[in-house]
Amino acid sequence: MRQLTVKGLSAGYRRSDVLSGITFSLDEGEVCAVIGPNGGGKSTLMRAILDLGTRRRGEVRISGSDTSRLTRIEIARLASFLPQEYDCDARLTVREMVLLGRHPHRSSWSMDSEEDVEIAQECMELTGVTKLSDRLFCELSGGERRLVMLASALAQKPSILLLDEPAASLDFRNQIDVWRLLGRLGSLGVSVLASTHEIGIASRFTDRMLALAGGRCLAFGTPGEVCTGEILGEVFGIDLAVAPDGYGGFSVIPMPGDSRR
Repeated sequence: MRQLTVKGLSAGYRRSDVLSGITFSLDEGEVCAVIGPNGGGKSTLMRAILDLGTRRRGEVRISGSDTSRLTRIEIARLASFLPQEYDCDARLTVREMVLLGRHPHRSSWSMDSEEDVEIAQECMELTGVTKLSDRLFCELSGGERRLVMLASALAQKPSILLLDEPAASLDFRNQIDVWRLLGRLGSLGVSVLASTHEIGIASRFTDRMLALAGGRCLAFGTPGEVCTGEILGEVFGIDLAVAPDGYGGFSVIPMPGDSRR
């Protein structure tokens, strides 16, 4: 089943387009990494897909539904979004933060149901934050907060999960754990679109890669199709040595010398 369809998407801010003519699609359970330079439009793409103020033109369908015809709550029942930045000062416990992810599935002012609590517990276990459940969110480290927000996003039980640099601020072990978890979600039927600079790690756990640069899509395909020195060099404007890493992914190493730009 086609879970996400993006056709001719243009997005930006005020009078300036950041992205133009972006077209790609994800099937049920596919995990896709969005790669590109800083300012290349990765965050803008995420917000445009969810129609959060950056979309100019184009069509986006989630689970077959045209998002331009859906309410904000209806979109939230289909798609969950973990941005790079969020309120770090919230004086809520970790459990309460995760339960916020159940909001789209509750009627106004209703209490947390037994099902809500069970789903929140399941998502905390998935992300390894159960031991933090009674801690205040604002007292956690940056990496711990990231994992809690991922648990909250998962608690929405989305068809598609969009994440803006999900493993940022995490150590090597937690980076691997997060990408392994995203791959597991794919096997459970959840499609995942995640922006990242961790190309080597992401290439082990993703089915597709979308490379953005200069406001357009330079490549979309399997990690093996996208992770070439030619393509990545054009994306990042620097010569890169790219080779299989022996673990199912690719190592990407900047070469000495002047950049291409």
